[in-house]
Amino acid sequence: MDICREIRAFSNVPIIMVTAKVEEIDRLLGLELGADDYVCKPYSPREVMARVKAVLRRTDTSLQPNDSSGQGLVLDETRFLAKLNDQPLDLTPVEFRLLKALTALPGRVFSRAQLLEHLYTDGRVVCDRTVDTHIKNLRKKLEEKLPEQEIIHSIYGIGYKLEIEL
Repeated sequence: MDICREIRAFSNVPIIMVTAKVEEIDRLLGLELGADDYVCKPYSPREVMARVKAVLRRTDTSLQPNDSSGQGLVLDETRFLAKLNDQPLDLTPVEFRLLKALTALPGRVFSRAQLLEHLYTDGRVVCDRTVDTHIKNLRKKLEEKLPEQEIIHSIYGIGYKLEIEL
């Protein structure tokens, strides 16, 4: 169940739990933690395949941004893939979530506290300056692909915002 929560912290990939736990509370907990389906033993392989196909039908991966401008930023949560200018970005899970949060509302200023809420959903306590380190690392990776443009701007005393054509 912890693995399901960890995966959901940075991705929306389909999750089907296959387990021997048959109690209603276990099934409800699995679904509440982010599983898309829950299969209990005993099960038939054909049933599992049918459930996998059903979950994949409901998971629409065709909604990826399609940007041919040459300056597009593409985030694909299902494959945990980020591209800038059609070049892959090698991001850590935290950097991916940070970029996802900033791209949700381009131009909006996010405080460190707001960004921390997106980065660490497991309740751990971290210093708000941790965001600064992740921003520094993310900027470096973005600047490798687009050296002539500052993409993430610091707003003194407030936080950060993303400025890029999406």
